[in-house]
Amino acid sequence: MLTRHLLSVVLLCLCACQSMTQPRKTLVVASDLDNMPFAGVAEDGTPIGRDVEMMQQLCQRAGLELTWSRMPFDQLLTSVESGKVDAVCATLGITAERAERVLFSQCYYDTEIAVVVRAGTDEPTTLQELAGKRVTGGVGTTSARAIRNHLPDAHGVFENKEGVSAMYRLLTRDIDGAVMDGPAAAKLVTEAAGKLRRIAAPLDRERYALALPKSHIEVLARLDRALQQMRESGALRALNRRHGL
Repeated sequence: MLTRHLLSVVLLCLCACQSMTQPRKTLVVASDLDNMPFAGVAEDGTPIGRDVEMMQQLCQRAGLELTWSRMPFDQLLTSVESGKVDAVCATLGITAERAERVLFSQCYYDTEIAVVVRAGTDEPTTLQELAGKRVTGGVGTTSARAIRNHLPDAHGVFENKEGVSAMYRLLTRDIDGAVMDGPAAAKLVTEAAGKLRRIAAPLDRERYALALPKSHIEVLARLDRALQQMRESGALRALNRRHGL
């Protein structure tokens, strides 16, 4: 009887250990899905974009099933920090402050933080000429952080209660400069058809990465290995070219 009891205990322990070490099969990834060409939604609601395709390839390489959770950008960091989702993939820049709250993957896209201003002879052409000007950046974003850190003499405008576009605010002179990531700046200048331009000097560097809860160390290792494989194989460069980045 004792031997049979010991055997039962051993089997229970083995089952428990297998359950604890069983690889995670589903990865719930949060994004605002509102920043093409990185991420958006098709007419039928299907997620599309450069980062969407990257996550599909990463999960395939890591043996994970991908599920998207769409939410506003300002809720993403809190949701992943609390463990409500397994990861965030939403052009989220690496900062020391954020790294205290979440785990960051390897950088998957390296760009700049830029300033867009009105085109014209009396408009700012350098970062120094933004002193005393009204410059905007989204609340809680790396753009707002860059304004505070690198444009201390500008008047930072971080609220946009009416939710109007940066182009409209610039052209109506509500603001004098709009700070955003390099790809967004390039898109805005193109859409403005000569009415806006980018200040040549970058305001800061921006390094996009996946963010995961502090508890997801093993999942992070799997995704980092997959990212490294995509980098070495040229798959990340191919994604950038396909989406005009």
